[in-house]
Amino acid sequence: MMGAYLIAGHYVFNEDTKELKDLNSDVVIKMTSMKARCLSYIVQHANDEVIEKSALSDALWGARSKFSSEASLTQVLYLIRRDFKSLGVNDFFVTIPKAGIKVNAMVKIEPIQPKNRRSQLSWSPIMISISLSLIFIVTALFFWLTK
Repeated sequence: MMGAYLIAGHYVFNEDTKELKDLNSDVVIKMTSMKARCLSYIVQHANDEVIEKSALSDALWGARSKFSSEASLTQVLYLIRRDFKSLGVNDFFVTIPKAGIKVNAMVKIEPIQPKNRRSQLSWSPIMISISLSLIFIVTALFFWLTK
């Protein structure tokens, strides 16, 4: 499982479902894989002084990043900005000319801890109980048959 992040107190970005959700209005924006990967990288590096274009491009396209154009990255960033603007967040990140982007320091991003699921049922106590029961039954049968 990947993660989920609370952004600006009432928006949740879920990396697994590739969704950006407004908790106040229940508006859900379904993201493409590329936008979701880009936003994942941004939220994971939100505290960096500058998220460099080259690092972001490498995160999105890997070894093919040298063949992708800067316009492709600009387009993905534009679409993420547009998604946030549609939710009312106008300055999620700013462009640092010729360098990359910087997440707005006023926008708090917190990882959401997964809810504790009930602990998995352990088979050890069950197997011990069954084994002891079988030993008891076999022993009782042995003594009963040898009378």
